[in-house]
Amino acid sequence: MTKRDKKVFDIIPDEITNALAEAVEPIAPPEARASELKARVMTRIHGKKIFDLKTIKAEEGEWVTLMPGIEKKILNVSADGKLQSYLLKMAPGAIFPAHEHAADEECLMLEGEAMFGDLCLKAGDYHLAKKGSRHGMASTDKGAMAFLRACDPIF
Repeated sequence: MTKRDKKVFDIIPDEITNALAEAVEPIAPPEARASELKARVMTRIHGKKIFDLKTIKAEEGEWVTLMPGIEKKILNVSADGKLQSYLLKMAPGAIFPAHEHAADEECLMLEGEAMFGDLCLKAGDYHLAKKGSRHGMASTDKGAMAFLRACDPIF
């Protein structure tokens, strides 16, 4: 504290300084900044980084159009770039062509329903397409959103 600062504090009584400090509304930093600050504090406390977290809120991230009515939002990519976790959104009436899987692909339907050939997947259903398996055309009448995890995804 400088001499000038000390003079200001000597002039204003403590009860007024305290009342002013309590009257100020706190402003929360953006979530990314808060996470970064927390990580720095925890690193200082423990002497090392103890966690590595990533959060993407529903309204965050970028949806990329793959084809008409089908969008993808990448959530995570492994360090080697081969494994991806992503959301796939299909608008009502969307069609995805038949395809073969170059690697295992896990799918968890989150919303709606979609047909994969004669297989109907609804919200809450899990599906594993093993390497070398082939899907018929995928389509949805109602729309659908799924979480997928795949090595070397086809798109």
